[in-house]
Amino acid sequence: MTLNTRHEAVSLHNYLTQRFTHSIESTLNENTLEISFAGGMTEQLKDALTDALADYMIEFYEEQWLIHILKHTFYFTDEGDQEDILNIVRAIFDGEKQELPKVDTLPSRYQMMREAIRGLFLEHSSFSFQSLETFRLNDYFECLTETVELAIDEFKLQQEYGAFVDKLRRIVKAYRPLHHTIYAVDKDSYVLYDEHYRIIDDPGAVRSFYPLLKQWGIEAEPSLLLTLIGLAPVNIYIFTDRIEDSMMYTLQKVFEERVHFFPIKEAEKLGLLFTG
Repeated sequence: MTLNTRHEAVSLHNYLTQRFTHSIESTLNENTLEISFAGGMTEQLKDALTDALADYMIEFYEEQWLIHILKHTFYFTDEGDQEDILNIVRAIFDGEKQELPKVDTLPSRYQMMREAIRGLFLEHSSFSFQSLETFRLNDYFECLTETVELAIDEFKLQQEYGAFVDKLRRIVKAYRPLHHTIYAVDKDSYVLYDEHYRIIDDPGAVRSFYPLLKQWGIEAEPSLLLTLIGLAPVNIYIFTDRIEDSMMYTLQKVFEERVHFFPIKEAEKLGLLFTG
């Protein structure tokens, strides 16, 4: 196998030597790596070598291929943006973004890499890295491109979400608190209490706040989040067993140290579950 540089050949030689201690021998000649098999090229050994080369290509080359796609296909040149998008790509590869649209339709990029290398073994006894990259990895690169595209969509949504949260946070800091403390109890819907444990009978009374949101460029329907922003309390105590809910995440982001979460059973100790 002919690599682009001697450095790459040495790197692959060391990798294979560590992975195959007895079954293969590799010899370096400038940027060419020659592999021989002491006991012959069995199907089992061919599979193992295919897996090893696929692992190597992905480990040592995939990130630079992804960056090339970001730069030259999607024109992301800022290194900070590239890293944020790459983090999302890595999460997709690790199976941590199953909720994203179309993620479940992505083919296995590892399998595509493996099939490309296996095809070379079947057809050639020698080949170059450049020929593999240029002629054999089209399906693999297409998979990378599709994954990057999904990651970019998620990146843009995260940017929009971040801008939205930042705007709400500035509103909270700009408006005078209507209550010092609010207790929000997660019943069928959220019931709000003031600092004296009295039910706030008409949280919708803060709807006059919604036209003000339009001045900030926010169009939104009434919700717990926006009601609390309208009340602008100094402290918020939320009793819920749905702490993983996305609304809780946004409340934490918007109100920061003002908001505190407790299990729903803690509301019973304050008599809030049965008030009203």
